[in-house]
Amino acid sequence: MKYGDESLDISGRRVTLARAISRVTPAPIINLVVGTIMSIASSNRLGPVLTSSASILVCLIFMVILPVMPIIIEAYRGNVDLDVSQQEVRTKFFAFAIFFYLIAFSIYSVLNADIMQYLSAAYITVTVGVMLVNRISKVSVHGAGVGGPGTALIIEYGLLASPVLVVWILVIWSRTILRQHTLRESISGVLLATAITILTYYFLPMVVY
Repeated sequence: MKYGDESLDISGRRVTLARAISRVTPAPIINLVVGTIMSIASSNRLGPVLTSSASILVCLIFMVILPVMPIIIEAYRGNVDLDVSQQEVRTKFFAFAIFFYLIAFSIYSVLNADIMQYLSAAYITVTVGVMLVNRISKVSVHGAGVGGPGTALIIEYGLLASPVLVVWILVIWSRTILRQHTLRESISGVLLATAITILTYYFLPMVVY
């Protein structure tokens, strides 16, 4: 198994740094980090059943591990790289992720864990948006993966979440340096996820309640 940039003839200090940033900021890791932060910092919004630990476990299973299992399996078989660099084969992997995000959303909704309900809803809508846009442009999943959850943190915690802006810049830079995306594709990933997340948080109460 390998990442998309490992098949390219690129090297140097900037590439090494970009790889380090890229390896620690894929969507699943960001999902877990943000889910953990919200489950602990806003445990009073997890409903009467879920504890912080249980909420994190649901996030780990249905928003981190299971959504990427098809990619790992296909990468192990040598059919794709871990970044799924081939634009045309991404749709089925997006669909798998959406399915498991829907399960997470259903669990959090039934158990009245509203803060995680909103977060999982945003993962669904952002992934749907990226899947649709991917038909015409290879939008950065790394960019969307930090843009959506980062926006959710800003909505929930305001200025305390402002460091996510630095993460956005670093991810945009790293994906461009690694030649996995153009600058436009990397920025588009962040902006698309940001816009969709804002709309999701705005309209979800009208749909659910």
